[in-house]
Amino acid sequence: MNDPEFQGNETGPYEDPRDNFHYHNYLNPAQQHISWMHQWKKQHWDIHQACKELGQATHTDDYVKGFMDGISMDASNSITLNINRMEDEVDKDVREIMSSVQGM
Repeated sequence: MNDPEFQGNETGPYEDPRDNFHYHNYLNPAQQHISWMHQWKKQHWDIHQACKELGQATHTDDYVKGFMDGISMDASNSITLNINRMEDEVDKDVREIMSSVQGM
């Protein structure tokens, strides 16, 4: 397996392109999710602090910390899609339609 090469312009959740390169090429999906959630929580806290410094009405620090602690780091239980199986089923349905009276 060829190791990907750092191009210097990788984009992603981090400011440093080297961090984004590592994120996309060396972390598995579970690690990517945890990294993304950690980065999101950090940015949310930074925004909260900046709003306070600007004198805007914000929730208390305890409220924001509780909100972020209440957000699970676990990935959602969404149904994983088997794209190949779906494509095969669509191909089969299209073939049936095209060979029927409707497809003529």
